[in-house]
Amino acid sequence: MISRKNESGQMLVLVALSMTVLLGFLALAVDVGLLFRSKRNMQIAADAAAVAGALDYKYNGNVTTAKAAAQVATTANGVTNGTNGAVVTINVPPVNGPYTGTTGFIEAIVSQPSTTVFMRMFNFTSVTVGARAVVGSGNTAGCVWTLARSGTDISLTGSGAFSAPKCNIYDDSSSSNALTLTGSGSITGKGIGIAGGYSKTGSGSLNPTPITGIAPAADPLAGLAPPTIPTGACSSNCNPSFTGSSNNSLGPGNYNSISNTGSGTLTLTPGNYIINGNLTTTGSGGLVLGAGNYTITGNFAPTGSGAETLGAGQYIVEGNLSLTGSGNLTAKGVTFYTKGSTSITGSGGLDLEAPTSGDYNGVLFYQDRSDSHAMSFTGSSGNKIQGIFYAAGAALTLTGSGSVSIAADFIADAISLTGSGTVTDAGYSSVNANSVLSRTAMVE
Repeated sequence: MISRKNESGQMLVLVALSMTVLLGFLALAVDVGLLFRSKRNMQIAADAAAVAGALDYKYNGNVTTAKAAAQVATTANGVTNGTNGAVVTINVPPVNGPYTGTTGFIEAIVSQPSTTVFMRMFNFTSVTVGARAVVGSGNTAGCVWTLARSGTDISLTGSGAFSAPKCNIYDDSSSSNALTLTGSGSITGKGIGIAGGYSKTGSGSLNPTPITGIAPAADPLAGLAPPTIPTGACSSNCNPSFTGSSNNSLGPGNYNSISNTGSGTLTLTPGNYIINGNLTTTGSGGLVLGAGNYTITGNFAPTGSGAETLGAGQYIVEGNLSLTGSGNLTAKGVTFYTKGSTSITGSGGLDLEAPTSGDYNGVLFYQDRSDSHAMSFTGSSGNKIQGIFYAAGAALTLTGSGSVSIAADFIADAISLTGSGTVTDAGYSSVNANSVLSRTAMVE
């Protein structure tokens, strides 16, 4: 039997071999940690790019500027396309995943080589790390918001019906009679939520049964700033008034008042106008307002029997807005900002459509938040109404005559539903998913 009397040093060899393995794992852990850090940075850059691009597209509706905004966001987060091997691809709309081809959604794909430390021993000097994000505007769940915290916020009287089967109705009043239904009419929504309670008198119906005790919903347009109101003085031809049967026209500029009481058509050519007084038409003549921006410090009251065509633009009315004529009224791509009462009750055909881009994307009527004058709208069969009615500080009366189909959202202090007609509301998001009311959300 051979005896090994000297076995010293064997443990040192084992420890040395073990340390080599442990240091190898440590090196791998360091490189993996660095790669995870790079991955996180890539994801931050991709998320920022998708959000910036989606917001730009939401307000401007322009693919080029959306892509530019997204690229700026990646640079601000340390990744610049073409620098240090970085590749930033912005797709508007996405070309990958479930949102492929969906308008209003932005896809950001970001990648960049990440330098390794210990993996160089295995010929891996760098590893490309990538990330992807998709952000877009989704539809809001609601189309009716009443903001008063007490009293009756929503009331329906009579045999009429209001139906919004694809969106929710929110009532912020905490009172026991926050919603009242009197008569044989009905209110229908995808859901009806009330902070307080409700009451029914008569054979009317609420569908579905309201959920009571909800937390009040916030004003969804609380952050929407009012427009800046321009000013300017008139120096000549300040009060043009037309009374005959001939057609007449005016060019952009500053006026103190404009009136047309004759049978001829008055045309204001495209441009910007400041009218330090009233703009009225009361005769049988028509009114054509070219595309542009109009500031009217007095009343805007086209109440005649002639046809009225309002070009795309912003209409600021500091007095009362009265669209009550008997002729057809066509206004496409318009936003009315008012500081007085608002009444839309024309007996002729109505075609009112909000703009689909810009700061007031989707806003048809914006009544100043400090203005408590009631807003009223009477619709009839054949009307085309598309846009958001915003009167956060005022009551709104909605009256239907016949069967009225609209695509609108209503935000008001309180809403009163009257008349014997049926108003069917598809919600504004059914025609414009990218309005100021839409939600911008990260979906991938």
